[in-house]
Amino acid sequence: MTLQRDRRLRWPRVEAALLVAPLLLGLSLLLLWPLAILALRSIGVGGEGLSFATYRAVLAEPRYWQVLGNTALLALASTIGALLLCTPAALYLEQPGASGRRVLAVLLTIPLSLPGIVIGFFVILFFGRTGVATDLAEAALGRRVPPLAYTFWGMLLGYIYFQIPRVVLVLRGAAAAIDPDTLDAARTLGASPWRVYTAVVFPALRPALLGAASLSMATAFGAFGTAATLSRSYRVLPLEIAAAFTERFAPELAATLSVLLALLTAALLWSVGALGAERRFADEENR
Repeated sequence: MTLQRDRRLRWPRVEAALLVAPLLLGLSLLLLWPLAILALRSIGVGGEGLSFATYRAVLAEPRYWQVLGNTALLALASTIGALLLCTPAALYLEQPGASGRRVLAVLLTIPLSLPGIVIGFFVILFFGRTGVATDLAEAALGRRVPPLAYTFWGMLLGYIYFQIPRVVLVLRGAAAAIDPDTLDAARTLGASPWRVYTAVVFPALRPALLGAASLSMATAFGAFGTAATLSRSYRVLPLEIAAAFTERFAPELAATLSVLLALLTAALLWSVGALGAERRFADEENR
C-alpha cells in the first residue's frame, strides 16, 4: 500500500516534467543557446582570444551609462503610466453588466497586433511636424511649436500605447477573481469607496500589479520599433545594439550590449518575482 501510494504521488511530477519538456527544449534552442553564443562572442571566444576588454570599454564609457539611464527612465515612466491608465479599465471590464465592455476590450488589445513602427507612426500623425496636435497648437499660439513626437514625451506616449494591452490582460484576470461578496460586505460595514479600494481591491490586485509592472518594464527595455521610429537625440539601449550591428559592424560590442541588456532584464524580473513572493509570504503570516 505504501509503495503504491508513493508511486501515485510521483506520477504528477513525471507528467509535469513531460509536459514542460517541449517548452524547455524550445527555450534551450531559441533562447539559451543564442545567448550563450552572444556571451562567448562578447568575450572574444572564437576570435583573437579571451578578453573582457569590450565589457570594460562599455562600462567605462559615459555615453552608454546615459543610454542605460534613458532606457530605464523610459521603461519606468511608461510602466507607471500604463498601470495608472489600465488598472481602472481592468476593474471596469470585469464589472458585471458594464456597458460596452466587449468593444472596449477589443480596442484595448488592438495594439498587440501592431508593430512598434506603426505605433510610432501613430504618434507622428498626432505630434509630428505636421501632426494634428502640432497644427492645433500652432493655430492657438500663433507660432510654430517644436514637434513632441521626437522627444522623450513622444517616445513615452508610444511606449505606453503598446504596453496597454499587456498590462490590461494581466490585471483583468486578477480583477475577475475579486469576490463581489467581499466588496458588498465592506460596503455594508460602512466602508467608503476609497476604503474599499485601499483595503480590499488593491491588496487583491497586488500580485497582478507586480506581474504587470515586471512585464511592462521588461518589454520597454527591449522595445525597438517605436524607438527607431521616434528617436532622434534620445537614445535607448536597443538602438545602440542595432547600430553596433549594422552601422559600425562591431559584433563584439553588439554582443556585449545584448548580454548586458539580457542580464539587466533577468535581474529586474527576478527582483520583482522575489518581491511578490515576499509579499505573499507576509500576507500569509498576517492571516
